Amino acid sequence: MDYVTSLLFLCPIMFLASFVDAISGGGGLLSLPAYLFTGMPVHNAYACNKLCCNISTAMSAGRYLKNHLIDIKAASFVGAVTFCCSVLASRIVLWMPERPLSLMLLGSLPFVAVLILVNKKYPEEDHSDEVAGTKKIVFWVFTGLVMGAYDGMLGPGSGTLAIILYTKLLRYDLTKASGNAKVAVFSSTLAGTLSYLLAGKILWNYAVPVAICGILGGYVGSGMAIRKGAKFIRPMMLVIAAVLIIKLFIEMLF
Repeated sequence: MDYVTSLLFLCPIMFLASFVDAISGGGGLLSLPAYLFTGMPVHNAYACNKLCCNISTAMSAGRYLKNHLIDIKAASFVGAVTFCCSVLASRIVLWMPERPLSLMLLGSLPFVAVLILVNKKYPEEDHSDEVAGTKKIVFWVFTGLVMGAYDGMLGPGSGTLAIILYTKLLRYDLTKASGNAKVAVFSSTLAGTLSYLLAGKILWNYAVPVAICGILGGYVGSGMAIRKGAKFIRPMMLVIAAVLIIKLFIEMLF
């Protein structure tokens, strides 16, 4: 694709991806394949996608924070672990050839789809105060390690994975889990963005205009999630699972 056609293709998809990601995670399932579809090299696609996701996630996290839907202490601890782990994972990605990286990306999709489909019930009330002491610290570290490793290496579905970890391990309600997940995703994408920036992989003429659309999508999506809560977030997670299954089916055929 030429430059103008690529932007006309990427901008609306990034708006939609950020909208979805702000609600339930999984926006990378739309945005990263869109970058690759334009013919952009894999490492450049990863770099541009990380930058755009980082900016739109910051917007979403800000709205959750303003509405007191983020546990500052938990989010900060998990975010710090996520950042450190994601830096290492991003460096590994930069060393990898494009072909194995593409195969790993494809192989991660069924994993995320299964996680979403298996976890159908989410708490409607916050019971995070029941997880305390050493157990809480262990779960914080585990959540950060999983998020940093997965999002740093791959990315698509990381927000959804974070929501599952926050609800199942740390027992947050779905809306607060979504808010805390945004901080973990922001930390991971920031680490990836810095790594790709230092490696000179970000194509700024693509990343900047697409990121603006991502900011708008993140703002609208987070507002919907905050207003409607679990009754809106849960169906969106199932939609993400359906998109994954359809995508896998198409790729198996073609």
